Amino acid sequence: MKLLPLTIAAGLALAALPQVRAETGSGKNWMDHYYETPHSADFVPGVVALSREGVFDSDHQKFIAIGFLSKVFEQNPGAVAGWLRAAMPLLPEQGQRVLVAAAWMASNPAADRYLPRFYAQSVGEQRDITGTMIDEKAVTPVVDIPVNTVHAMDLQWGAFLASGDERYVTNVFTAFGSAQPGLATAARYTLVQNAAADPRVMQVCRDVLSRQPDSVRAQFQAALNDTGAPKPSA
Repeated sequence: MKLLPLTIAAGLALAALPQVRAETGSGKNWMDHYYETPHSADFVPGVVALSREGVFDSDHQKFIAIGFLSKVFEQNPGAVAGWLRAAMPLLPEQGQRVLVAAAWMASNPAADRYLPRFYAQSVGEQRDITGTMIDEKAVTPVVDIPVNTVHAMDLQWGAFLASGDERYVTNVFTAFGSAQPGLATAARYTLVQNAAADPRVMQVCRDVLSRQPDSVRAQFQAALNDTGAPKPSA
């Protein structure tokens, strides 16, 4: 499948460092703890609450939300069309675009109903991006997207929130040695912060670090010490 630039989804949906656990709020709580006790029945009120709490207006939280929602859509493909019909009228345009971008990333055909309208309403680069989304049907799953930008990292954390799948956390570790300006620091920061907040992330970090060079382990532990969290080694 073709790997599309993340600016495609970003252009439809239109950085602080990403963290799994956000501030307390009904929508954020629903998203932040979804994989622990999935509540897909709360999808519509959860999405409306995320919009109300400004999640779709924050650059990095928007990408976390797209990663999260796309994974929930993958898990419940038959429910997506009904969720979109129910949620879209309740959201401002920004929230609608995030929802459709997530459905598109999940390769769910329900996105096709809304993309032509966004195309007609868009101009310039956003119109070109939306047109590409209409034409391109083979979307790379989040788990296969290289973590070469902070936004790609956000998508991984969002998909993790929906699934608890360790592969998304492991993917973030691939940015540790990145030459992209600031990306390795962002990866270290977000892994440490989320490991300190979420035992599941800590366990994955423990497993991954056992296979890392001593220098990487030392960097991670030094940063983790600043959080007061326990040492991740076995």
